[in-house]
Amino acid sequence: MGRPKRLVVATLAALAGVLAAPLPSRSQPANDALNRYAATAPLALSAAGGGLQRVALPLAVLQASRSAAWADVRIFNAAGEPVPLAWAGAPAADTPPPREVALPRFDWPGAVDGAASAPAPLTLRLRADGAVLDVQSGAAVAASAAASDPAAPTARAWLLDLQPLGRERPAALRLAWAAPAQGLERRAAVQASADAQSWEDVGIATLVDVPGADAASAALRQPRIALSGLTPQHRYLRLVVRGGVFNLQGVVAELAVPVAAEAGLDSARFTLQADGERAWRLDAGALLPASLLQVNLAEDNAVAPLRVLRRAEGRVGRGDAPWLPVALLTAYRFQRDGSTLQAPAQPLDGALARQWRLELDARVPPPAAPPQATLWWRAPQVVFAARGGAPFTLAVGREKAAAVALPLPTVLPGWEAGAEHRLPVATVGALAAQSAAPRGVLDSLRDAPADQRRQWLLWGLLVAAVGVLGGLAWRLGREMKGKDGEG
Repeated sequence: MGRPKRLVVATLAALAGVLAAPLPSRSQPANDALNRYAATAPLALSAAGGGLQRVALPLAVLQASRSAAWADVRIFNAAGEPVPLAWAGAPAADTPPPREVALPRFDWPGAVDGAASAPAPLTLRLRADGAVLDVQSGAAVAASAAASDPAAPTARAWLLDLQPLGRERPAALRLAWAAPAQGLERRAAVQASADAQSWEDVGIATLVDVPGADAASAALRQPRIALSGLTPQHRYLRLVVRGGVFNLQGVVAELAVPVAAEAGLDSARFTLQADGERAWRLDAGALLPASLLQVNLAEDNAVAPLRVLRRAEGRVGRGDAPWLPVALLTAYRFQRDGSTLQAPAQPLDGALARQWRLELDARVPPPAAPPQATLWWRAPQVVFAARGGAPFTLAVGREKAAAVALPLPTVLPGWEAGAEHRLPVATVGALAAQSAAPRGVLDSLRDAPADQRRQWLLWGLLVAAVGVLGGLAWRLGREMKGKDGEG
């Protein structure tokens, strides 16, 4: 092999070695300085002291984050050194069981019709406080019952009085019955009415009772009927059970746990932006693990059935990001006895999302004024070691920042589930924007994904090869000219 060829091979090999050499790890940034973040806030340690503390991140910090999963959150000491930190786990659920209230029930007089919206000519005898005393029907209903299909006894119905609940409305019904020895399976439907004349569907379920090894126990029992769409205007429920003999012994209403019982949640109210003629969009400005959503209507005596959707995490801002269905809810706002009644908050699954979309039912006219919405979420918490001197500073706002959070047992020796929530609590001051230092070439290389680094490596090799070949061609040309001059 001639000298020029050996020189080309050696040069390309050296360049490949340099370009392929590993860059500093993204998980161990060598230049993690306070001036590289777009926003900072003072951090006041708890007076209880201790080398380990925790801090809850307020909405302003989450909105200032520029990296996925808040990877750009840092805490620096007085010397400008980042301190070790870890993400706290979710606290143990302490949700009280739903409250239960027994509902008065009355046998439905006459035949059980199939259409929930069909008027039922009932006469109710009420007490002075509005409670139902008994249910009566006219001769037309009795005649209809007498001439009904022989299979009609397989369908039973009851009127349920909601007066004992006051202004609250149940989230579900739980039934008790006397089961035959062979067990049962029945289809149940629940309708609601404000006047006991017009009815609308609010829940369906299959009731199951599978006998156990002995007559005194059941291997499987499903007595619950979930309800949706109830408002304070609904005063009565009609329970219809089909499929065979059913000896109802009692009905209990499950009342949802009030929102106030959700202690420790942050909340914020957002103005919804129109997204078409019959839909609105909520942009929280940050990924939030929302667990409750309440729609606040602007008009009195209004009802709005809505479908709630959210954008998939990681695709926020993309025009083609899909909307994922989350829940169905009915928002309402009524005036009664001088006070305003609003629909309670709808539970969500706590998945991270930044944008939500609310679509109005096509059967309801859009409101004159856009509604607002309130979100509740549990603020993410960071556990950190207060290493070095005070003051400590929280920093956030760096694109493609390295994820430096350590496993919780590494920061908290002897960790057991929930131990981090017993640590002293530090507080975050006001967040202030600052001019972040520009990113250098090494920062771009370090933060680039692996496939992009490989692309840059190939392009670098091509450019270097072209440069080396060009230099060799120039050198060979000079040598050949020299030989021609000598000849």
